[in-house]
Amino acid sequence: MKIDLGAIAKGYTADAVVEVLRENGVKSAIIDLGGNVFAIGNKPDGNAWKIGIQDPFDQRGKIVGVIEVKDKSIVTSGIYERFIEKDGKKYHHILSPFNGYPYDNEIAGVTIISDKSIDGDALSTAVFSKGLKGGMESVEKIKDIEAIFITKNKDVYITSGLKNNFTITKDEFKLIN
Repeated sequence: MKIDLGAIAKGYTADAVVEVLRENGVKSAIIDLGGNVFAIGNKPDGNAWKIGIQDPFDQRGKIVGVIEVKDKSIVTSGIYERFIEKDGKKYHHILSPFNGYPYDNEIAGVTIISDKSIDGDALSTAVFSKGLKGGMESVEKIKDIEAIFITKNKDVYITSGLKNNFTITKDEFKLIN
């Protein structure tokens, strides 16, 4: 039996980088480890950082919307980058331990906003596995954690703490709540 820490490795690394930067007096920075972003402080101009949320149906760098943050980790997991295709069907990398197959639910991508990147890494995968309703309910119960869920039919759901911090930037997506 092997333990795969891949689901939290980038989060751990991002948190370690943040710690080193803060110990060395850095008050404003962006750490981007590809799907794991950490915004330290505000931008040099004093405004909050604006972080794009990946469009799960488009190439890397194309976004659905923007979130404004300060001193937060933004971690996204989804069905769009790591997958195989067989007989015209895509099989993503977020697998159920119960049957070994990819979770089959309405979610295309989940973004977790948290104080620690390692928490975002673990939670993005965990809430993905619960589906939209279960994932939203779970996140709403956790203090200082927020989430953005993007469904396969391009609906966007955000947790209550993001009501004033998230803006849709692509017309084909619809903010539901």
